[in-house]
Amino acid sequence: FGNPVGVGLSQELDTNMAMRAILWSFGGAEQDERGNVTLKSKRTIDAVKYVRALYKEAMTPEVFTWDPSSNNRGILAGKLSFVCNAISVTRTAEKDNPDMSAKIWVSPALKGPVRRIAAEHVMDCYVIWGFAENKEGAKQFLVDYIDNFGAAFKASEFYNFPCFPQTVPDLKQQISNDPKGKPPDKYKVLGNVLDWATNVGYPGYATAAIDEVFNTFVLPTMFAKAARDEMTPEAAVDAADKEVRRIFDKWK
Repeated sequence: FGNPVGVGLSQELDTNMAMRAILWSFGGAEQDERGNVTLKSKRTIDAVKYVRALYKEAMTPEVFTWDPSSNNRGILAGKLSFVCNAISVTRTAEKDNPDMSAKIWVSPALKGPVRRIAAEHVMDCYVIWGFAENKEGAKQFLVDYIDNFGAAFKASEFYNFPCFPQTVPDLKQQISNDPKGKPPDKYKVLGNVLDWATNVGYPGYATAAIDEVFNTFVLPTMFAKAARDEMTPEAAVDAADKEVRRIFDKWK
């Protein structure tokens, strides 16, 4: 009874992010700091068991066919009690459904048995092509863009946090008094976000191998198969570990 939890278990971006947050919060990970595959562990199995129980006790089968907009649409329609997403949910509500906006709250990443952590959603990486005709102009553009990131942060409605904190020195003051927020300090909880946000590939680097694991949805498949009782948690972890190792071996 009540409103179900809205965490996807399908092959899409938000599921990829949410499952990693749960995995890391239980102390599991795809790799260690040196890039060695570490997925098959008791901590990963515990995370999979948790998601299976969460699905059975608090979710509905539609999560297996979700797309990236499903969690937003569900909570904005008043059908869900919790979603794991960036602040696009509340910003959309402020524009399209102010009454619902006042009922939706923002929380830091939830803390698991080991840590409070979540993936940054998403990361930007700027490059200049080797064949670019105006490399110096491109370099200057990037310098100017970063130097003026205060304006970019404000224009993004706090969605895009700075890589260099000094470029938005009044960040905490801004998020503590937002004219669109109900209440104005709704986004204050993001003040320490960089303490618990990390990159895909944590605790190691975001490598080509990690990218392939991410884009072939190895982790969502692992969690979903256990949640649907298609595999035991142990078997689902074993299968995912084998696939991660195959991908890592290919990129060595």
